[in-house]
Amino acid sequence: MEYEYCGWIINATPDFSLGKFFAHARLTRSSPESNVDTEMHIERDLAWFDTEAEAIQVAHKWAVVWIDKSDGSATSTQANNAPAETRAK
Repeated sequence: MEYEYCGWIINATPDFSLGKFFAHARLTRSSPESNVDTEMHIERDLAWFDTEAEAIQVAHKWAVVWIDKSDGSATSTQANNAPAETRAK
């Protein structure tokens, strides 16, 4: 599952192994300026879950908090349970 949030693309697609879903998030932000490299951050140590939905939700929430902290925002007022734009992969 990919979500767009504050100029970042959050890919919260979990891995599946040994009957569990492993939550992780890949964050990508590219600049509109052609001479600036794409910025990426990957977090793979989030947690294991019984359902894919739980893993996606935790990865998405973690990513929103990380983006807010990294961009200097004190709270995630723009975040909610349903992202503004969702793209199925």
